[in-house]
Amino acid sequence: MRYITAAIGNFDGIHIGHDQIIRKCIEIGNQSNQEKKIVTFEYEFDKFTNIAKKYRKIYGKHGKIATLKNYDIDDIIFYSLDSETAVMSPERFISEILIDKLCIKNIVVGFNFRFGHKAKGDTHLLQEMAPKYGYGVEVINAVKQEGFVISSSMIRDLIADGRIIEANRLLTETYRIDLRDHRYRIVSENELLILDNDFVYPKDGAYLVFDNQKEFEIIISKKDGFLQLESDEILTPDIIQFIKKI
Repeated sequence: MRYITAAIGNFDGIHIGHDQIIRKCIEIGNQSNQEKKIVTFEYEFDKFTNIAKKYRKIYGKHGKIATLKNYDIDDIIFYSLDSETAVMSPERFISEILIDKLCIKNIVVGFNFRFGHKAKGDTHLLQEMAPKYGYGVEVINAVKQEGFVISSSMIRDLIADGRIIEANRLLTETYRIDLRDHRYRIVSENELLILDNDFVYPKDGAYLVFDNQKEFEIIISKKDGFLQLESDEILTPDIIQFIKKI
C-alpha cells in the first residue's frame, strides 16, 4: 500500500488561503517521499449538508482542475459523498474514508475544515484521532487581508456584487466562467444564455473580459430567470475571464 499526503477541502474558487494549504501539502509530501494529492468533495445527496445547498459554486469541476493543475501535485481526487456518507460519525469518516479508502498518511486542512455527520467533526477531533489511526495533521491558520479572513464566501459576495478586481486579488487566478461546467444555450454568435442556477455570477452590468485571445466588453443581465451574456464580439463556448466591471 502506498500512502499519500493530501490537502483536503472544498477548494471552491482557489484563493490565497487555499494556496497555503496546497503548498504545505506539497512540502510535506516531498519531505515524506509520498505522492501529493488534492482531495475535494462532490455532493451526490442533496440533504447531505445545508452548506451544499446554501452556497452557490464559484467553479465547477473543470474550473477546479484547471487551477489545481498549476501546482506540483500528483493527482486530484473528486470523492463523491452520498446518503451513506451523510450519516457517518466523524471518527468513522476518518477511519473508513480518509484512511481505508483514500490511504492518507499526512493530512493538510484549513482551520475551518468540518466533516462527518452534520459536520460535527473539526480540526481538533482530526488531531485528537491522529495517534489512534497513525496519520499526521497540519492545520493552516486563517489568512487575513485588512483584518478580514479570506474565504470562498467572501469571494462569492464580491463576485455577486460585481467587484471583480477585489475578487481577483484574492483568487490565485482571474475569476472566470468555464462553460464546460455550465448548461448553456447559444442564442446567436453574440448572445449566450447560461441555464444553471447553482453558481454565483456577477450582477447585471458591463464587464471587461478576456476570451479567445482578446479583451472585449460583455453585458450581463437576467433573462427569463437565466443569465444572459451579450457582446458586439463573437461569443464562443469557452472560458470567459473577468477583468473588471466597467
